[in-house]
Amino acid sequence: MQISHRYVQQGLYRPPGAVALLIGTFPSVLVKQAFGRMRPNDVDFFYGSAENNLWRDFSVIYNSATAVQQRMQLLQRLRLAMTDVIASAFTTGSATDTALQHIELNTGIIHILNNYPSITKLFFTSGSGKVNAEGLTLKLLKESGRITNLQVLSKTSPRQRQFVFAGTAGRRIITATTLYSPSPLAEQWGGVTPEKRQQQY
Repeated sequence: MQISHRYVQQGLYRPPGAVALLIGTFPSVLVKQAFGRMRPNDVDFFYGSAENNLWRDFSVIYNSATAVQQRMQLLQRLRLAMTDVIASAFTTGSATDTALQHIELNTGIIHILNNYPSITKLFFTSGSGKVNAEGLTLKLLKESGRITNLQVLSKTSPRQRQFVFAGTAGRRIITATTLYSPSPLAEQWGGVTPEKRQQQY
């Protein structure tokens, strides 16, 4: 089944004056919805699967609630926009990134960077495996011809890069940081502890 990213189509989520953009791959919760596997404790929003650790970490770090409206309020307070690099993908039912095929990239990321010149930081929530937010976003930006002077600032976690983005409002320097994935698989396979992850977030 080919599944479209409904949150991207709805223009979620971009608070006024955003200074940073958090980029993931594709919400597993939308795959669950498409195949009728939503559970009561899943939330219809980015990183909404009950197993995902992002909002659990945010609630610890920022002492925030986890309902959708409270999540939006937290993003407003942090001036943090949120999107994913995949606009649609085919899957036979698995919600893991590696199971996604026939991927269509989210070119709306370029529009976000154009329309929000205040954004000078990107944060990727995955950077390993064949399908990851870091690799696909950098591919999209390179192919758009909008970035130059790409430099590696740090090769160790958190991995950091810097580049010049040519937007409609002019050229600006953007720093891109790859965080530990909030996926439960990162804990199971990568040995990422909640403490390590929360230090980066």
